[in-house]
Amino acid sequence: MNNNKLNLDSAQTLLEEHRQKLDRFSELLIAENQKYNLTRIDSPEQIWVRHFLDSLAGLSVLNELSKKTGKPLKILDIGSGAGFPGLVLAIIRPQWQITSLEATEKKANFQKMVCDTLELKNTTILNGRAEAVAHHAQFRQQFDAVTARALAAMPVLAELSLGFVKIGGLGLYWKGPSANKEVQTAQAAIKQMGAKIENSLSYTLQTEDVEPANLSLVICKKIKATPTQYPRVFGIIKKKPLS
Repeated sequence: MNNNKLNLDSAQTLLEEHRQKLDRFSELLIAENQKYNLTRIDSPEQIWVRHFLDSLAGLSVLNELSKKTGKPLKILDIGSGAGFPGLVLAIIRPQWQITSLEATEKKANFQKMVCDTLELKNTTILNGRAEAVAHHAQFRQQFDAVTARALAAMPVLAELSLGFVKIGGLGLYWKGPSANKEVQTAQAAIKQMGAKIENSLSYTLQTEDVEPANLSLVICKKIKATPTQYPRVFGIIKKKPLS
């Protein structure tokens, strides 16, 4: 597995080009966070870097995938919380179709409000659990890519997500500084789900008066169909990860 450094300069430029919508998104998040505790990151500067910029860590990879397919991407963001990275990708790439899957109803409802307010026509918000939705024919292996940001340990994440991905598609996983160690523990799970680890990209997020965040993006490629029995129910996934 390669471990390359990711440059986010072009992502920062894209955020500036869409500042009006993103500033409105930030305002909505700050206001609703006072009611529902949607995120621990609640200052405009921190939201811009730790949510918006971070959401674009996978954009260069997705751009390359779109070039290879020759068409706009169909992406599923699982465990999307308040809409990251899914809604940010939807703003930056309005030609792509983004489906956001979130198990917590208040967070899914917040995302729907954001989509209505910002008039995002390329998004679908689903309130449901990945391990159940992955067995529905309309979602099974139907996406060019699946994204997941700080959702679960890699063995669990692989089983929850890779059943959604088409053969030839990608799984993109936002992880912390221990990504390489997690990947080693997830090798068997990724293989059993019909995928292989393709790359790991490291990057740093920096804002004033806060320690730098050293993060990684792990990329898996789907190479064959996921066996029909996966994913299992969540209690079993968590108790007995694939190995």
